[in-house]
Amino acid sequence: MTTWSNRQRFEAIFSGEPADRPLVSAWRHFIEREQDAAGLAGAATEFQHTFQWDFVKINPRTTYYAEAWGNEYDYNRYDGVVPAVSKFLIHEPADMDGIEELNASAAPFQEQLDVVRRVSQGVDKETPVLQTVFSPLAVLEYLGGHRTLASNRPAIRDASPLPRLLAGNPEGAHQALRRIAYTLADYVQELMCGGADGVFYAVLGLARDGYLTEEEYKTFGRPYDDIVLEALQGAPSLLHTCGPQAHPERFVHDSVKAIHWADRAEGNPSLADFAQTLRGKAVVGGVAEGLFSGENAEQVRTQAEEAIKAMKDHAFILAPGCGLPLNATPSTLQALRKAALEA
Repeated sequence: MTTWSNRQRFEAIFSGEPADRPLVSAWRHFIEREQDAAGLAGAATEFQHTFQWDFVKINPRTTYYAEAWGNEYDYNRYDGVVPAVSKFLIHEPADMDGIEELNASAAPFQEQLDVVRRVSQGVDKETPVLQTVFSPLAVLEYLGGHRTLASNRPAIRDASPLPRLLAGNPEGAHQALRRIAYTLADYVQELMCGGADGVFYAVLGLARDGYLTEEEYKTFGRPYDDIVLEALQGAPSLLHTCGPQAHPERFVHDSVKAIHWADRAEGNPSLADFAQTLRGKAVVGGVAEGLFSGENAEQVRTQAEEAIKAMKDHAFILAPGCGLPLNATPSTLQALRKAALEA
């Protein structure tokens, strides 16, 4: 009987092939330690040492991409996992004309490259590391002073500046998104040279019903996703579409290796319903993230076992449907890990 190394398991599953068991991982924000590279890397490394996930998914502060272009945030005031914006670039559609193409030398990107180096050096060599990158359209929304929709927050179209910006200056929007995309593509290439094994690519809730239309995302999202994802040149990419009605079927890109959605959330396909569509790609999810905030170890174990059974003979990564709540309990995390190890 062949004994799989963790690297072999990771490489097989991200190639769309089943392994001896699913990969398992979970991730969370560390808002009290995310303002500098040493603090975030230390928190991520400690979390990994405690729970021994099969790979590390780094959760940087959500605003670092927008900071590269000049947004400013108050880290003493958070709304959930997002610090309050104190200065932002895009107030009117014409302001998008001023968005410039940057590169990975921008200070916020250099800080996160340092995080990746520190984490990759601080964990076992058998443990791959993924860094988070938001989509260009999500970055544009942050530059408009608004946090992009995520998790179970209501999808309120009028709350977002995006529809007004895209309609008011479509040429400027395309130019800005192209410049953001090429900036992120340069950063992604630096990540792959700097110790990352792949990218967690977050389109957040931009595909949710009631937010952007499918045509708007196809026009202003998909082309720029492709620029960033193709910069990976075949390296592991785990795409996350967030919340209920998240439409994972819209993201079966050639350059995406794994697709993650909240399969237990309202309006989303189950793992089994969607798995056949994803032959050749890994499926990620299985357990409702809300269960991790209480003493729900048995429910976590039950959902995990159901997911593992449903994904038998498919490339599968067992994970919560989204990032963990800040008050996730050790017992629930241990239950998730144990279910995969015993599969």
